[in-house]
Amino acid sequence: MKKTDAEMGGPEQRTAAVLRRVGKGARGAEVGVFRGVMSGLLLRGGFDRLFMVDNWLPANKQPKAYKDTRDGMSRLSVEEAAYNRARSYEVARRFKAKAVVLEMSSAEAAKKINDGSLDFVFLDADHSYEGVRADIEAWLPKVRKGGWIGGHDYGNDHPDYDFTGVKRAVDEAFPDVETDANFTWFVRV
Repeated sequence: MKKTDAEMGGPEQRTAAVLRRVGKGARGAEVGVFRGVMSGLLLRGGFDRLFMVDNWLPANKQPKAYKDTRDGMSRLSVEEAAYNRARSYEVARRFKAKAVVLEMSSAEAAKKINDGSLDFVFLDADHSYEGVRADIEAWLPKVRKGGWIGGHDYGNDHPDYDFTGVKRAVDEAFPDVETDANFTWFVRV
C-alpha cells in the first residue's frame, strides 16, 4: 500500500510536539494508532511504555457519526484495516515490553488503565464530536497531575473532511488549549 500524506511528515511533527512536552521515560497512550508510525517514533524517542489503542475496524463497523466526518480511517475496507493492524503489531514487536497493544474500543481500553498512571494521552481516533467527547471523558482521568492530554486535527479545516467536532469537543472540555504543528492540541492536567 502507498503511504498516506499523514505518513510522510505528519507523524514526525506530532511526535515532536509530544516530546517537547513529555521527556524520556514517559508512560503514555496513543488512541487511534492507524499503522503504528507515531507509536514507533514515540518509543524510539524514549517512551518507557506506550499503550497502542485501536480497534482497526473496517467502514461497515464504524459509527455513523465518525463516517460522517469523511475521515479516511472511518472508510477502510476489511483488507485495508487488516493491513494497518498488521503494521501496528510489527511496530509493537520491535519494541517488545515497551509497547502494549490494546485492540479494542477506546472506552474499553481506558478501563484497563489505572487512573493517574500516564504522563501522556494522545487522542487521534474517532474524529466526530461524540467520539472526541467520549475519548476525553474516558482518558482524562488516566493522566497524572502535571501530565498532558492532547490530540490531532484540532482546527483542521481541510475541505475533504468535517473535523469541526474535534475543536468543539476539546474547547468544551478545556478553557485553555495549546496548539502545535500538524493541527495538534495539548492541555496540561
